[in-house]
Amino acid sequence: MIDPSFLDELKELNFIIRQKVSSVYAGGRPSIKHGKGIEVVDYREYIPGDDFRLIDWRVYGRTEKLYIRRFEEEKNLIIHILVDSSSSMDFKVGGMHKFDYAGSIAAGFGFLAVHNHEKFATGLYSDTIRELTQAKKSRAHLFNVIDLFNRIKLTGGTDLGVCAAQYSKVIKSKSFSIIISDFIEDMESITEGIYRMAKHSKEMLLVQVLDPWELDLGWRDDIKFQDLETGDIKRTFLSPGFRREYAKKIRDHNAQVNEICKDIGVDFITVTTDTPIFDSFVKLVGGGKRGG
Repeated sequence: MIDPSFLDELKELNFIIRQKVSSVYAGGRPSIKHGKGIEVVDYREYIPGDDFRLIDWRVYGRTEKLYIRRFEEEKNLIIHILVDSSSSMDFKVGGMHKFDYAGSIAAGFGFLAVHNHEKFATGLYSDTIRELTQAKKSRAHLFNVIDLFNRIKLTGGTDLGVCAAQYSKVIKSKSFSIIISDFIEDMESITEGIYRMAKHSKEMLLVQVLDPWELDLGWRDDIKFQDLETGDIKRTFLSPGFRREYAKKIRDHNAQVNEICKDIGVDFITVTTDTPIFDSFVKLVGGGKRGG
């Protein structure tokens, strides 16, 4: 279940919202596609980190406050949130399941979208798109999305490439796309999915959600593992050499994902389910650090 206390905490985020939400939704991150709409539609207060070239000095002369121009392309940005609902997201050792953590993060972005009067849409996927919601900006829409996340049954494998091809067909305008997953799947599918979504997005963010035990294999000695997506069971002895090899494969895999993201100007940030959701969310809204 999505943690309701996290949404309560977000209500206390006013100071962060004022400083960060505009940079998240109105072009503060490096744009995947270059260029801005030429028509100025409104203004907002300048926030440290904004492009000073967008400051309207005539407005400053009248108000003695710094405002920057917002363009049509920025005004109509719609947030699209894709959340992995495959069987692998049902994993947990302690604390929250990966999907509940991912869903809470998605709800957090939905909360900020509604707070900022922006439309947001969601898609739940595994090896195909399973559930879609239309882009809306009401609180009722946010609550309906949370209810959907709480009801969904996690099943199937993962194929981001196929799902990105399906979901991109519903993107009709400039978008900020957020993909939340463990990104534990074939690199070819991940690569295809990232590039397909980037093609239809002005901005994009990838959030990797992992259980800490997936990073360091906290088990000891002889153990049986079951693949949540295929049901296959494998018995393994966790020797020091095995742990080192496993850790290297995880690092190499994430490095490949991060390299693709760097190539197109996309943030790839890893969070773990042992971190309070609020802390992870502040890191994500603040831009975090590429590659986790």
